[in-house]
Amino acid sequence: MADSLKADLWKAAKHQRTRPWLAVIAELPASVGAHALWGHSPLAAAGLTVASGLMTATTWWAGKGTSDQRRRHATLTTGAASGFLLLGTITNPVSPFMLSTWAIGGAVTAGGWNIRQILRTNPDNQHGQPAAIEQGILTKAIGQAKVQLRGTPKVEPNKVTAPIQLAPGEVTTDELGNRVKHIAAEFGVAPTAVRILPDPDRGDRATLVVVPQDMLKQPTDWPGPSSPGGSITEAIHIGLYEDGAPAVLWFPSGLGRNATHFLTAGMNGSGKSAGQSVAITEALTRCDVVVWAIDPSKGMQTFAPFLPYLDWVEMTLKGGEAMISALSDVITARANELGRNGFKNWTPDAFEQLGMPYIIVWIEEAAKFFREGTEMEGLVMEARSAGISVIVSLQRPSSTSMPTDVREQLGGALVFGVKGSTTADMALPDDVRDAGARPEAWENRRPGYAYLVAPGVDEDRYATPLRTYRIDDDAIAGVLAVTHRPTLDPVTTAAAGQAYADRTIYEPDVYAPDTDLTSTDTHTDDFGGPDMPGADDLEDAILASVERDIRAGEDEDDDTPDPVVDPTKEIPAPATTWTFGTATATTASSNDEITTEQAVAAVHALLDEFRKAGYDTLGPRDFKPYLGGDGYIGRSRAWLSPRLAELAEQGIHLADTDTPGVYRLLYPELQPA
Repeated sequence: MADSLKADLWKAAKHQRTRPWLAVIAELPASVGAHALWGHSPLAAAGLTVASGLMTATTWWAGKGTSDQRRRHATLTTGAASGFLLLGTITNPVSPFMLSTWAIGGAVTAGGWNIRQILRTNPDNQHGQPAAIEQGILTKAIGQAKVQLRGTPKVEPNKVTAPIQLAPGEVTTDELGNRVKHIAAEFGVAPTAVRILPDPDRGDRATLVVVPQDMLKQPTDWPGPSSPGGSITEAIHIGLYEDGAPAVLWFPSGLGRNATHFLTAGMNGSGKSAGQSVAITEALTRCDVVVWAIDPSKGMQTFAPFLPYLDWVEMTLKGGEAMISALSDVITARANELGRNGFKNWTPDAFEQLGMPYIIVWIEEAAKFFREGTEMEGLVMEARSAGISVIVSLQRPSSTSMPTDVREQLGGALVFGVKGSTTADMALPDDVRDAGARPEAWENRRPGYAYLVAPGVDEDRYATPLRTYRIDDDAIAGVLAVTHRPTLDPVTTAAAGQAYADRTIYEPDVYAPDTDLTSTDTHTDDFGGPDMPGADDLEDAILASVERDIRAGEDEDDDTPDPVVDPTKEIPAPATTWTFGTATATTASSNDEITTEQAVAAVHALLDEFRKAGYDTLGPRDFKPYLGGDGYIGRSRAWLSPRLAELAEQGIHLADTDTPGVYRLLYPELQPA
């Protein structure tokens, strides 16, 4: 019983609300002792006066990082305590006046600190200061048994950082990240205001960051190019983080990192295209980069202010496929040229010595190409060392919208508001989601809000919201009109072939924002924009693009030496056919609509022709002359690609190779079905 009472008394003595009373009690014997030692020494009195002033000033200086109320309260308390000690030393501390002052003043001082401690759990945020995080409310929110504070929370303007300790073997940062919504509800802030940052060196430690006020509500106008005339290896400034720090990314880096491909994801109205326009504008102000761009959906709406300054731009599916197809040869040619001159990767020196600029390929609405069976796996796997970055922009990066092999090669991600947590999980890495990144909370209600995950970006920033700069067409065209841009080198030009030579060239005087336009139609992006080019200009551009596509379609095989399989040769329908599943074999009739079974039979017949021609490997491109509604197969490339993959899985007619979309042709002993 005595031990229990002693333990209770010891616990009460250590309690934080007991400490002010203990300090008041200690003040009296300290004054008595000081009076006995120095009561009759003028020099000691002067020294105590100086010490009292220094203590008070130190308290004011040390309280700089706290709230103004706490700073003033602590300074007044220190001044009163040191003043009583000085007065007690000079006079008699046990006189009735001094004892009364000690008892009443000490009780008021200690009680005042007790009241402050009790009320500290109620946030005082009238002046935009962050809500104070105390151990009680924190442990209530995250679970006292498994998570505890590891130190005193750091309180800054609109930001609270609390180091936390996880119970080893009982909870992980991933599990804690799943409680972000509960923690946010406990603190009374938005879910996106709470983040869990893992400790890279200790799995049992993390940092809780709370940002009560959304400082991104008001968009920031683009301040202009960050490095006009500089190199593309320098940082690209795209916006501001919630604490005002600049949000930057790199395509290639001058710090030894290789090039980076980017995924840009976001639902309609999330500011995805407008935000990406900031990065492209920044890139186009650099001296050693050209941009190729594709948008088969909103072409003019996205590209209007960029058209005269893009080296190659396509606004149709066919034109986009021509560019993507040309890139295969471009990559090989550039890589060979760089290798011959001793470059393992593209660097600014390659531009200086070879005149070879960096290339950014900006593909908007990329899902359309993937649905059509356009193959980009090889492009994203091989392009980086050749000095090419690819930006794949789409609304939802699901497996039905883009191949997983492509998504895994995209080292960077700029993710705007998305529809639902499932899409957010597809767009962002798991650890960033666990840290508190919630783009689904914005959807399209916060245009320009985004998360940036990319090489070179501080990992602590991955789960920090940013907002891209607000930029309009006038600002884009005004800056680019006075910016010098490089021309493409001969090696890349030759490798790009006829499709590049036949590209549409847009003149600046036609598409400048201040042109006197005849069209009354206007375009407004997520942040507003100026009038678009006139209808006559748009019609001329479309007609030129169509004529170019027709020429490209007629000449696209001209550079292929003596094709063994003549596309015009009529292939007789086979007497017997191989079918998938249990479908009945049929023969194709040129007068009837081709059925699925007949299309499959046509594929097998073509495989026989390829065998006779001595083919070793083949892919969807070899079937191109026979595709389409009027073709021998009667189906599109999007239908053919899965069929070839199925044949490769069966391992009878085709086999996979190391190159995606290319198959080894097998020579089985064919038997009737």
